[in-house]
Amino acid sequence: MFACELEKGLHLGLLRTADAKALYRTVERNRAVLEAWLPWVHQIENAADMKNYVRFECKRYKGGKAMSAVIFDGREAAGLISYQELDFRNRKATLGYWLDSARQGKGIMTDAAAQMIRFAFATLDLNRVEIRARADNRRSCAVAERLGFKQEGVLRQEEYSGGVYRDHIVYGLLEADWKRQETGGDDPNRITV
Repeated sequence: MFACELEKGLHLGLLRTADAKALYRTVERNRAVLEAWLPWVHQIENAADMKNYVRFECKRYKGGKAMSAVIFDGREAAGLISYQELDFRNRKATLGYWLDSARQGKGIMTDAAAQMIRFAFATLDLNRVEIRARADNRRSCAVAERLGFKQEGVLRQEEYSGGVYRDHIVYGLLEADWKRQETGGDDPNRITV
């Protein structure tokens, strides 16, 4: 089972149905902030909706289509990070994430993403990890940039939310890039994964 320790006493654990209540509490506490960035949040109206969502994601994991991990602070769910799409045929994954607003700006998501990237390349034998972030979500873009992802393009008007079309930036990191970072072959000031 996937699990790992993060900095600041946090840890990642593979998403389980038992995590639904803790995740729901975190979504409720952060609803206004999360709804601005994540179109699915308005569909989670109660704890039962979250449980159904978690069951769906667990089923996708069992089918090899996705993998989600909860970021835990003790027993409290601080956020979620996922390979939203796992494509073993083409050896790639798309990484997505969200974090409790009180914990943002502390390097937690960068640390969690680094662990997921390491797992993708070293354990799952993937060749590519992609992050798609809304162009106006500077915090999400900054995570990708700190971890050495290269901006590969912009998907114009990719998302319709709040009555407005939003662009998404596509970032990519290849296994070869990651290996160079791991051995110090890139910029020494860059955070390595």
